[in-house]
Amino acid sequence: MHRFSVRNMLGWLAGASGLVAVAGFYLGNLWGPVGVIALVAAFIAGALWLYQFVERFRHSQQMREFAQGNGWTYAESSQLGVSRLTGFPFGMGSQRRAEDVIRGAYGGIEFVHYTYVFEHRVADEGRAEQVFTVTQIPGPTRLPRLELVPEDAGSRVLGALGAADIDLESAQFNRQWRVLCDDRRYAIDVLDPRMMERLMAQHITGLAVRIDGDRILAWSAGRADVGELARRVGLVVGVAQRIPAHVVRKYSELDAGRRAWEAQREANAPDWAKTPGALTSRRYTGIGADDYSATDEDVTKRDR
Repeated sequence: MHRFSVRNMLGWLAGASGLVAVAGFYLGNLWGPVGVIALVAAFIAGALWLYQFVERFRHSQQMREFAQGNGWTYAESSQLGVSRLTGFPFGMGSQRRAEDVIRGAYGGIEFVHYTYVFEHRVADEGRAEQVFTVTQIPGPTRLPRLELVPEDAGSRVLGALGAADIDLESAQFNRQWRVLCDDRRYAIDVLDPRMMERLMAQHITGLAVRIDGDRILAWSAGRADVGELARRVGLVVGVAQRIPAHVVRKYSELDAGRRAWEAQREANAPDWAKTPGALTSRRYTGIGADDYSATDEDVTKRDR
């Protein structure tokens, strides 16, 4: 479903007028009413461009002033490594970039808040700009991916994520949130009563939450109003603080075990594998060793 806005209305009018003008061109009739419609289409397209320009400028100014007023830093753009992020809306389209980047600390936790933009090819319509607002903080340890998507996010978002929905014991929580995760047991462990209470109390329309590796982030479609920033940061910080201690401990131990095994493999690597050269990076890749990949179970057994 498309949200009604001045931008969408201008876009629809420009599109409709443009179709009429194109039809008139092919029919060889660009005078009279068709010519007037063509001029209207051009005017509306110009108005749409101007409206988008003014809205972006206004949004950037508000973000800059808000950051300065709170002692945070602001940058019009930044290299945040967004190309390394995966899962919708990341890893899609081209010309991926972060705009209106704010960095600061909230409750003693560093955060970054930015507008994520990429270009997406639309059939028969060229390229269209896709815009999302992202709020991100570091997680307590490396954790498996867990998606929390509000029911009001829309079918497009839910379809893009694609994972199976997990129902929890709370019917109220299930009505408000979709839980998407490959590991049901892990999802249930993370979403204990304290976590569910927090998520229901701080629900923001259209805002999804993702726990993924060493980061926790919240994202939504469009440019979020600056007035939502504090609530968004508060939500992700609250999620990080409520991940149960036994979950953090388990995955911290697994991560430490992996790092120890990798360090041992590196130390035992043959000299030729670490010698600088055209085809080496001085980091052992395991070539020449037994084909072995440590699983969580293997690491746990070694740590006993």
